Amino acid sequence: MWSKEEKKQKREKKMYIQPQQRTYYLLLMFRLLARRNYSINWRFKDVCPSPRYDTGCTYCQPEFPTNLAIDFDKNLNKTGAIPTKHVMVLTNPINQISELPSKTEFIPNSIPSEITKYRTMIQTDDQRVTISVIHLNNNRHQQILDQYNIKPGSSQQLVFLYPSMKIIIFDLSVLDQFVKKYLYSKPTAPVYNPFVQAKPPASNNDLFDSIVVDESNFIEDELDKDLLVICGHAKRDLRCGIIAPQLESEFNQVLVRHNLQDTIYTGQVSHVGGHAYAGNVLYYPKDCQTSKDFIWYGRVFPKDVQGIVELTIINKEIIKDLFRGDIEAY
Repeated sequence: MWSKEEKKQKREKKMYIQPQQRTYYLLLMFRLLARRNYSINWRFKDVCPSPRYDTGCTYCQPEFPTNLAIDFDKNLNKTGAIPTKHVMVLTNPINQISELPSKTEFIPNSIPSEITKYRTMIQTDDQRVTISVIHLNNNRHQQILDQYNIKPGSSQQLVFLYPSMKIIIFDLSVLDQFVKKYLYSKPTAPVYNPFVQAKPPASNNDLFDSIVVDESNFIEDELDKDLLVICGHAKRDLRCGIIAPQLESEFNQVLVRHNLQDTIYTGQVSHVGGHAYAGNVLYYPKDCQTSKDFIWYGRVFPKDVQGIVELTIINKEIIKDLFRGDIEAY
């Protein structure tokens, strides 16, 4: 028989958690809490599988100028400047991404050109905002503009906002209100550290205090489709302009084979960085919750399209050797 003291010691021993076990349980708890911030339980595949069929250009190899070779040596992990908020502008006087000027800021009377004055106010230590121009294919682009009665040459703007998953319509004259309502994030107060000299507050952020947002200036609708866009900004870098049409065609054919053509917007996007890793493909599923759901791929060729559709779009698996995000963040 055990004495009372021996029984007590046994109970305490059972209840005691070794330091290694404590660390394990803490890490498990943090991972479970972190998952609550993601709408999608992404899994990983090491490589993109080989295609199972030929659409006619599955094995096409784009020809790049000798001075504009693709960088096949660098590990793509963490090469993408993935934002926390991404504004995709559909109202653009230039109908083809390949015809955009080298910088979208050079497009007159546009969101990219007018928003530059607010950049330092919306880029903080806590968030990164990217403004891109997109053009959707298969007549989807014009259908959306017609649906919301956006006339050619109008100052009315239509954007997709991620990860808020909203379609937003407003007039360019109230861009300051748009920025304050949807993009502005007041910097958090830094934790006091007596050994580090504090940065002076950014006085230009105070300008937003004087902006009054009139909610009636904005029309919102929900985004109910996935988005897949390919960088085709030829006047920024020719590599993107060469490969984008091939990838766009291949994606459209493969999506039709899987009967997914009505569930996803496809098209081209302006410069996203990383010309040397063309083709650059961005996939934003309709279930986006945070920027962890923004999937950026690089060095995508037509032979990779079937794998991306089947693994990433259908099964929500990230392909490691194409992924330009931070694998360690998942």
